[in-house]
Amino acid sequence: MKILRRKWPKPNDVEESFLVATYRSGRWGRFDGGGMVEKFEKDFAEYHQAKYGVAVFNATIGLMLAYMSLDLKFGDYFVVPSYTFIATATAGIVIGLKPVFVDIDFDTLTIDTNNLAEILERDKENKIKLVVPVHFAGNPSEMDLVIKISRDHNAYVVEDAAQAQGSEYRGRKVGAIGDMGVFSFQSSKLMTAGEGGIIVTNNENYYEKLWSIHHAGRSMDGRWYEHVRIGLNARMLEFQAAILLPQLWSLDQTLLKIRRNASIIYEELSNEESLYIHKIPRHVKTNHYFIPISIEEKFYGKLTKEKIVEKMREKGFSIVEGYKMPLYKQQAFYEERWGLPIDEYKNTYNPNAEKACRLTMWIPHYELLEDEEYVIKYVRTLKEVVKDLLR
Repeated sequence: MKILRRKWPKPNDVEESFLVATYRSGRWGRFDGGGMVEKFEKDFAEYHQAKYGVAVFNATIGLMLAYMSLDLKFGDYFVVPSYTFIATATAGIVIGLKPVFVDIDFDTLTIDTNNLAEILERDKENKIKLVVPVHFAGNPSEMDLVIKISRDHNAYVVEDAAQAQGSEYRGRKVGAIGDMGVFSFQSSKLMTAGEGGIIVTNNENYYEKLWSIHHAGRSMDGRWYEHVRIGLNARMLEFQAAILLPQLWSLDQTLLKIRRNASIIYEELSNEESLYIHKIPRHVKTNHYFIPISIEEKFYGKLTKEKIVEKMREKGFSIVEGYKMPLYKQQAFYEERWGLPIDEYKNTYNPNAEKACRLTMWIPHYELLEDEEYVIKYVRTLKEVVKDLLR
């Protein structure tokens, strides 16, 4: 398979100067009173209309800390979509929680609120204490319904916003719409430091717990070697924040370019018979971390994700094959050591997640950060690849 030139991330002089200045400062770990991490937490939270932010070294740990900060006990259940990255679930498993897998809405690829309501209705013993909607591809979940359904069941809501920097739901930035939300800065993300994450919330009590847990269980007003709860050393490095701050300050400009070029993709593919371009509800504003497109069922066979990805790579363009299977089919969840309800997973079938794993590919955001001429060439090459495979 052809190896493509690396298109993301794109180094720049501003981030380099921040990184060098941080190195020369000799203060490389997080510190209070003017550090890069402290500044990043404040600015990122404010941008996402949240009062508080706690930056961590990656988003998987961020999800774990978010779950740990809630009043959950070993053996409690939590709901996650079966079409998401595995960390949404494993971050809970390692602290003793048990995932229940909900289907997605195929049009948006976000949590199916009807299926969520059915799952919670069946939970007569109130074992489910948490719901985790995923803003897949930067496309916000239907948060009003998710929160209402969850609250009716006395369940917490943590947003997995790993892919959703800058995305909006009904005019409000995602992340702090539920109890809290977790963003990622892993290598492929719209904002990246190679790794990194942040948890945002509007709840002071959650914030104090999150800060404590990520700081080895210390309290904000306590001494260094006094620990009030079980915690971790999960602090973000000053180097990570130094790279991320300039990206945050230019995020609006980045999103403007991505959204402008995304409109070209949508227009070009809107009448393509063999491909389905997934919907963006009018009341949301996605960051287009991915543009998901699916093979229409009747063309499956002649067209497969693997064939399209390979042909696009041969022509120098990136398209992501996407998930191969829903989470409940992953071998990891059948390890007996975790005490998970394996028989339930064997009997789980989420038709929309299964369909997406078979048919859905993702156009990555970095292909939308080129000029208009490039984007037009990209999408027309995709159409030609599909046409050639159908011959």
